[in-house]
Amino acid sequence: MKLFFDLSNYLKLSTFSMTFEKGIEMTVGEGKFVDLSFKVFIFTENSDVRVYTKSNFNYFHPSIHFFKKVQKALVGAHVHERVIVNLEPHEAYGDYDNDLVFTVDRNIENGAFDPKIGHKFSLEMNDGRNKIGKVIFKDDNHIYLDTNHPLAGAKLKFDIYVKKISNTENKVSFPQRKIFEDGFNFR
Repeated sequence: MKLFFDLSNYLKLSTFSMTFEKGIEMTVGEGKFVDLSFKVFIFTENSDVRVYTKSNFNYFHPSIHFFKKVQKALVGAHVHERVIVNLEPHEAYGDYDNDLVFTVDRNIENGAFDPKIGHKFSLEMNDGRNKIGKVIFKDDNHIYLDTNHPLAGAKLKFDIYVKKISNTENKVSFPQRKIFEDGFNFR
């Protein structure tokens, strides 16, 4: 149930709403379905700043697909509350690891293999797993593939707005989405 309070006569504020369930104001916590919008400011080592905007992100709290530090900061937040959280690289996608850059022989004599910088390839590792590597450099004999996460080494600043909170028993179960599942939509 939603209740509306008009305090504009008393505080010169506009009308606002809060979500209540059984007379108790709802806050983010375990077992709640949370609907957010947010911006992530991404700070890289070379001083680039990119912004990723997500206008509709919802999850069951807690979630394995959302950073623990962000979820912890959201606990107790109310509808229409803004929460700001800073993540160091080790709290997000890890530090950049030079050992995750692989050198691959070009074997030009086997064909005209000339990938472009930024092209992605799947690498089969010694343990049988596949890793996606992005071409970061090439010379006449080698291609250098970076298998670090695209945001490895980056600091993240989340500016989150809590849009809605409800109990999960009223929601249909669906697979939870990862935070950047739709790809990187930087603006």
